[in-house]
Amino acid sequence: MKNIYNHFLLPLSLSLIIFSCNDKENSETIQKTITLPEGVLYKLDMTAENIEINWKAYKTNDRTPVLGEFSEFSSDRENQSFNSIDDLVDGLNFSISSLSSSSGDPIRDLNLKDYFFKYLTDNFEIEGTLGRPINDSIDVSFNILGQDKTVRFAYSTYLTTSKYSNKIIQIKGKLNLVNQFNGEAFNSIHKQCFDLHKGSDGISKTWEEVDVHIKVLVINETNPKFHQ
Repeated sequence: MKNIYNHFLLPLSLSLIIFSCNDKENSETIQKTITLPEGVLYKLDMTAENIEINWKAYKTNDRTPVLGEFSEFSSDRENQSFNSIDDLVDGLNFSISSLSSSSGDPIRDLNLKDYFFKYLTDNFEIEGTLGRPINDSIDVSFNILGQDKTVRFAYSTYLTTSKYSNKIIQIKGKLNLVNQFNGEAFNSIHKQCFDLHKGSDGISKTWEEVDVHIKVLVINETNPKFHQ
């Protein structure tokens, strides 16, 4: 009887030990799978539909607005993750293709290419670097024909309607095309569009200031969506 007992008990005990070890390993594997990174990780969404770079210029004494946008943008922070949005933004190098500027008027876009953007860069790429946000402002340094032109803009972030806690970076402000950029470019476009910028009073006016409004989506990588 004792031999029979040992004959069945020993394999049963070994089986329990084996299954117990497997359950422990499976539990550890599952735990490692669902463990999220510590802290929060942020990354830029570089898809075109999630980046808005809009500009608004003015003509005539009535200050008639002219709207446009850039559709091609690149950054050296693509596919990089940061523990804070401030760290993501600080020192970010960007490039905007001025050839992608569109105002809805092909003739105007061609004039801007040949008589404005041509005088700002050698290769139609508007390049620059973002500073670190300070309160509600940020310094943006533009490289204009080898010279750095730093402009202070308003800066903010806000949550999107997404349930994943993604955020929008918003930068907006004004550029003075004569004092802060290249006066040659301003004079060139004003001369080319002299008649086009005449108002009902017959006076041609090209305003020096251009409004800039930028929105970029920032993804919160720490939410469970990215770890399924």
